[in-house]
Amino acid sequence: MKGAIKDMGIDNFGTVWPEWEIIELIGEGSYGKVYKAVREDHGISAYSAIKVISIPQNDAETESLRLEGLDETATKTYFEEIVKDFINEIKLMVSLKGTQNIVSVEDYKVVEKNGKIGWDIYIRMELLTSFNNYICDKKLTEKDVIKLGLDICSA
Repeated sequence: MKGAIKDMGIDNFGTVWPEWEIIELIGEGSYGKVYKAVREDHGISAYSAIKVISIPQNDAETESLRLEGLDETATKTYFEEIVKDFINEIKLMVSLKGTQNIVSVEDYKVVEKNGKIGWDIYIRMELLTSFNNYICDKKLTEKDVIKLGLDICSA
């Protein structure tokens, strides 16, 4: 599966967490992609969700800023601020580790890209079942819905 990592757009993953192997893409949003990963150690399999966020997301974002008149230094500063915002959010999530009903962040790395402006942010989190998969074969009762609402509020 190591060759398939490059096909999924995860350039530096092998150097970030070489002990983890990407199994599949499990989600995608406006800020990145989430992958299911496994680590094998002494016959024990551990699973995690790994979110990968690229800042900027593509070369067109950088070019757009340059067309607006920003030089290379200003462009880099602009994107560095976005990276700092993500790091602050990660710090908050790390501080909430162990809090009931909130996904746990296990580890993270920020890797600056070589040869161009940009960073890849890797966030390793506990692997959870998506809500849609959870309810796929279930009919939620009123009691189930109330419990879900209370769990969300307690988070």
